[in-house]
Amino acid sequence: MNNILVFKVYSPFINQIFVWYHKRLKKNSTNSLIQQSKLLDKIIRSNKESTYLKQLGIHNLDTFISNCPLVEYDQIESQILLLKNKEVNEMCASEIVAFSKSSGTTSRSKYIPMTKSSIQANFTAGKTMLSQYIAANPESKIFEGKNFSLTGSYMKMGKYIIGDVSSLFTYFLSPWYKPFRTPNVKIATIADWNEKLEKLVPIIAKSDIRWIAGVPSWMRIVIDKVEDYTKSEIKAVWPNLEVYFYGGVNIKPFESYFNLKFDGKLKLWQTYNASEGFFGLQMEKESDSIGLLFNTENYYEFIPYTNIHQEKPKVFSLDKLEIDNQYELVVTNNSGLYRYRMGDVIKVNQLNPIRFELVGRTKNSINIFGEELMVNNTEQAIGELHKEFNFSIKDYTVAPVIDAMSGHHHWQIEFIEMPQDMENFKLRLDEVVRKLNSDYDAKRYNDLVLKPLTIEILKTNSIDKWLEYHNRKTVQAKVPKLWKDNSIQKQLTAIMNA
Repeated sequence: MNNILVFKVYSPFINQIFVWYHKRLKKNSTNSLIQQSKLLDKIIRSNKESTYLKQLGIHNLDTFISNCPLVEYDQIESQILLLKNKEVNEMCASEIVAFSKSSGTTSRSKYIPMTKSSIQANFTAGKTMLSQYIAANPESKIFEGKNFSLTGSYMKMGKYIIGDVSSLFTYFLSPWYKPFRTPNVKIATIADWNEKLEKLVPIIAKSDIRWIAGVPSWMRIVIDKVEDYTKSEIKAVWPNLEVYFYGGVNIKPFESYFNLKFDGKLKLWQTYNASEGFFGLQMEKESDSIGLLFNTENYYEFIPYTNIHQEKPKVFSLDKLEIDNQYELVVTNNSGLYRYRMGDVIKVNQLNPIRFELVGRTKNSINIFGEELMVNNTEQAIGELHKEFNFSIKDYTVAPVIDAMSGHHHWQIEFIEMPQDMENFKLRLDEVVRKLNSDYDAKRYNDLVLKPLTIEILKTNSIDKWLEYHNRKTVQAKVPKLWKDNSIQKQLTAIMNA
């Protein structure tokens, strides 16, 4: 019996399994507050003998609340690197088997420790995602064909597997699931992007793809390559494609692209996962608001947005959240993260059950293409270029521009004294930002996702006029250095040309 026939025969039964799984989740999610309290108690009891918690004097819920500090990655990096490089585990009681690797804000990369249970929790989140989709779309036939997920690469280092979270998911994938995905693990996790693309496109172009997953900017490249390879429109190549599970970046700049390619019939389903874990996903097809996941071994706390820059900000539990308020997400898990500040800012849209939207980062950033450009990257780049060029600036702002096939970052700079060689300045600025930010550098690879940045020179006092227009002309006010779209830049251009 060939795979196509097997998929069609068993698809209704698989659907029913996920429907049953969804009903069980609903039944067990009646009191998330109690669930969360029990989880935190379990985490503390399991890890109270770890060096990290013992040094803080944490051995129960009360001492956790009173003694556990809020931390960012750089504050626990030394313990994580000790674990990674020396295999000395001060963080938790369980064995670490892998590190989820991603770019950090203070170094080239950050490494998030993962136990077998935390890896399993990600698979649980994947099952929850599929069950939620099936429950909302009972007529779905996604299990009658294959799925394609954009995947990074991994490496083995001693006893650890190190790679981005998608590659770890692929590496630890259960055998029963493998027949449903394409290409195979070996091709999916090729490190070189061009080689990966060359080998996977002929395979997925001939596959009956039912759902796809990955970052929109990269998925768009794959789709365009499949169309080039087949000389056909993607909707004809994948006529049975139902849903795109996306996450990591905002879909809005790319929504028109996917709607055009699939005549508006492709469902877009949002997820919220990161190197640190899988935290939420879209729960209803009528709304892309995200619901928190309570079955992925993550204990959630929240810092009111108004407090995030305080030395000792308030920390709220689920029952303290209020509609329309914004919070920074804080997580605690069994893999050595305790009151870990994610840096993600959410806005609560609904209570009981919690629904929210991701509205940004605690620091200014641009992440339209998955580049995670931070203010410290741009500030440091300008600082380094002062060593090479004789210039001074009043201020600047950066925004993403979506082109037909890719995009770029557009800088608006108000110079006090301009560099003599403006073209060379622009080239060097791009080079330095690439050096400082590995995610930006990856998206700039061969100009596939991001093309070189552009610079627009603002007239003198343009930014002052913008601040005055918005009644923000005070000694502490400034134009946002990084912004998610070009709305501010359009205003500055209009003011400059008025």
